[in-house]
Amino acid sequence: MSQQVISYADLTIINRALRSISSDMSNVHSELGSLNYKHEQLEDELLKLADTFSDFIKADLKHKSLQLAETREGNLKQDLQIKFGYYSEVRRMAVGILQGVDTGVVSDDTLRFATEEVMIKAPGYWLAPTLIALSAWIRNDKDHNQKALNESLKRDDYKTTLFFMLIMRRLGRNEASLKWLERYFMHQNPHDLDREFIIILQAVTTGIFPPASRKMMMKNVKSWLDQLMQGDNYINEQKIQWVSFFEAKKPASQGKYPLLEKFSTNWDILETSLKESQTHEILILYFKNIFSSSLDYTKSIKVQLDEILSLLVTNFDDEELPLQQRIRLNELIIQMDGDKDAAQALMDSEKYIFDEKVDFLQMLTNAAFNPELSGATKVTQALSISISLPWIIEAYDTFTANSRNRVPKTIELSIDGFKTSTENGNDEKEQLQKHDNYWDDVLKTELNKLAFPIGSVIIGVLVCLFGFWCFSVNIIAGIVGLGIGGVLIWNAISKNKKAKRNINNYVEERSKKAKEVLRGCIAETVDYRQESIREDLKAEELRQLLNSITPEDFASISRGTKNILQTN
Repeated sequence: MSQQVISYADLTIINRALRSISSDMSNVHSELGSLNYKHEQLEDELLKLADTFSDFIKADLKHKSLQLAETREGNLKQDLQIKFGYYSEVRRMAVGILQGVDTGVVSDDTLRFATEEVMIKAPGYWLAPTLIALSAWIRNDKDHNQKALNESLKRDDYKTTLFFMLIMRRLGRNEASLKWLERYFMHQNPHDLDREFIIILQAVTTGIFPPASRKMMMKNVKSWLDQLMQGDNYINEQKIQWVSFFEAKKPASQGKYPLLEKFSTNWDILETSLKESQTHEILILYFKNIFSSSLDYTKSIKVQLDEILSLLVTNFDDEELPLQQRIRLNELIIQMDGDKDAAQALMDSEKYIFDEKVDFLQMLTNAAFNPELSGATKVTQALSISISLPWIIEAYDTFTANSRNRVPKTIELSIDGFKTSTENGNDEKEQLQKHDNYWDDVLKTELNKLAFPIGSVIIGVLVCLFGFWCFSVNIIAGIVGLGIGGVLIWNAISKNKKAKRNINNYVEERSKKAKEVLRGCIAETVDYRQESIREDLKAEELRQLLNSITPEDFASISRGTKNILQTN
């Protein structure tokens, strides 16, 4: 008895100690939770402080960049004024002289005095002697005109040529315009053409320049084509671009074959193939739209030519460009509130007409792809395609061949475990038989997995035997034993039959649904193949369209326009 009391007393002390420890641990957990919370708060505060400090540093840098840009802009403009200040006066004078020529209200003496003064004040600037030559030409002073013209050509032959070519065209002096145009073509390098050349090309094509200019243009263009086509690189580059262009014209997904999209394992290939065949129709409409245009772009081209003349007169000279570019960068930094990266990005994105140069074939391709972005019109687009037809057709043949080679021979299907392939859907009977065989095998496999309940039947039989034995002892016990054994046997067999029925019903339901899907996939396969063949046949229609382009195709676009490759 005393041992039990001692044992009870010891357990009480232990329980108290455990409760005390538990209480202490709760306090520790509570403290730890409080510390974690304070740590998270401190971490958040530190992050906020770091972000604030980072924002402060960025703002300070932008503020300093802004102040520095404002200072530099002022200093650079001052340097520009000291070094090239009179150039801007010459440019303003050039604009005034051009306006005076248009209106005819400026006297010859005024023109002579003004232009000769700029010659003295702007040594080395090509525009100064150019204006003197123009003024002398207006006064019919051949001697002064020739001297000033020679000096202008010596300072900048290309700009002087372009200037007088545009002036003569503007004034309707056809003979002089042709001579300057011929000199302009001599300046051109088919490997490195200025962007404005595409406008000159379409101006000649549309009859803005004298009719004889077409023959001159064709002679030069054919010579350039011969040069560029001697090597494969230039032509191959254009072919690659045209193939990529054709591929980019593929239509968007249309969802016309939902079952194939869901149950065909190679649907991505099938869809790509169909899109490529549908591209032919899109390309037919694309080229027909170009060659069926009846708009007259003559006025807009004249405006563009005058814009080139205006830019030629008013643009900064090469000597000024470094300073002007630095001024522009600082202006953008100020505009972007000191953000130098954003300012530099804007600076990089700015393009000027005389800075962009490409080879002749690339210029044609640019105009054909997107005339608006390349500074051309629909006229030039049609002309460019006409010139480029040989390699466009080759590229289109490559695109068509690649498309046909990528057409999958079979359509792979996977429907609820049933995997099959069909070429064109004409084997529906065989596919359905194959499908039925598959599900028969599935049914057999599932039924084989269901074992006969022999254990339960043996137990029932043993219980029945026990019941027979009980008859010798007690009839009621024997009857009960036989009844229980019979029930066990019947229940086991009944459950087995029910399980078989469930498997049959389940497999039959899956098979029925799968067969419906299979029939739908076969029907969609037939439609898919028919559409693919039908769309592919349009490739020949487009090829005939491209091959049938003749000089008359341009007649509705602009007067006198012909295929530039024609010799007559």
